[in-house]
Amino acid sequence: MNRLLAVASNTFRETVRERVLYNLVFFALAMTLSGLLLSELSIRQDEKIIKDVGLAAIDFFGTLIAVFIGVGLVSKEMERRSLHPLLAKPLRRTEFFLGKYVGLAGTLLVNTSVMTLGMLGTLKMVGHRPDLNLLSAVYPLYLGMLVVVAVALLLSTLTSSALAAVGTVGVALAGRYSDVIRNMRQVAPGAPPELVTVLYYVLPNFANFDFKDKVAYGDPVGAASLGLVTLYAAFYIAILLSLGLASFNRRDL
Repeated sequence: MNRLLAVASNTFRETVRERVLYNLVFFALAMTLSGLLLSELSIRQDEKIIKDVGLAAIDFFGTLIAVFIGVGLVSKEMERRSLHPLLAKPLRRTEFFLGKYVGLAGTLLVNTSVMTLGMLGTLKMVGHRPDLNLLSAVYPLYLGMLVVVAVALLLSTLTSSALAAVGTVGVALAGRYSDVIRNMRQVAPGAPPELVTVLYYVLPNFANFDFKDKVAYGDPVGAASLGLVTLYAAFYIAILLSLGLASFNRRDL
């Protein structure tokens, strides 16, 4: 456990220093603050616009961080062959793999928190009371990011960084439009029904993590809904990390 936490801590420091991470966080905060400008274009809708823009920024930039840093956590070490001296030490592959995941999960938590504080600060600046109900939308978004990281780690053990990034983006997009996949036979009658069924049930449904519209309109999200989405995320994360770890253990390093 100590070795796992050491890998996680080192990964956290590395990812925080990534230049792309700072750029994405900067633009996410800028997009949140842009709600101040958008609010001038609407009457009595400024609060909703700021919430919409802020939550969308957290979702979009958080997913980008999960994809483009996640795919490099393991594959970058393998391509640079810097993994060899690490595994020569008393460090198990399981500890290395899971440590990388925990480290990036911590980075995403910090940056999601920063973006959330920026959104709440924006609401305060325009004279609205910070709405803590927004956390009911931010938390599921964070869970979705953790699923994306698990997908990125799995694919990075199977192929190159570039292909893993493309594959992870594809899974994230397909998971956001799972209803389209479910109705694909109506849109494209020639689509094999078995393939459509497999894609619909195998791919994670990222729409389950999306409470942005509900919270932006001021509707509460029940504890039962948050509990179910937590179990849903935990199930997919466990499966994806297990597959990724099995693939990583089979790699000839």
